[in-house]
Amino acid sequence: MLHGTFATLVVLAAAVAADSDDELKPFQGVWRIAEANLAGRDHLDDFQGMKLIICGKNYVIDFGDNSDKGTITVDPTKTPQHIDLTTRADGPFKGRTLPGIYEFRDNRIILCLNSEKPERPTKFEAPEKTPLMLLIFRRDTKQ
Repeated sequence: MLHGTFATLVVLAAAVAADSDDELKPFQGVWRIAEANLAGRDHLDDFQGMKLIICGKNYVIDFGDNSDKGTITVDPTKTPQHIDLTTRADGPFKGRTLPGIYEFRDNRIILCLNSEKPERPTKFEAPEKTPLMLLIFRRDTKQ
């Protein structure tokens, strides 16, 4: 019986991993910053050249000295859809998880992330005096 239970667990774990891979398929590739709003202000000029690269469950934000990398998890069953970026220990966000929401629209990914607190944003906005970041990336078709 123990052997059958183990086999069932292996099959379930493989199914969960496949579901996770399917959920991340739309994210795969290279994305270039199109809009950046932090705390109610447009910061696109400050973020020019930023790229988001997603491969599997790993991401890299390519942005010079402020580059970062880590893992991405999503929950597309939530409304709005949830995303979490877990950063590496030595990056700008020093091993924190940035909770957020996401949406795909017209070959773009819209991310609203909380850069300082564990509370997940509920709207795609980054008002003044908040640690929210509203970032819109356009898929790079020149990969």
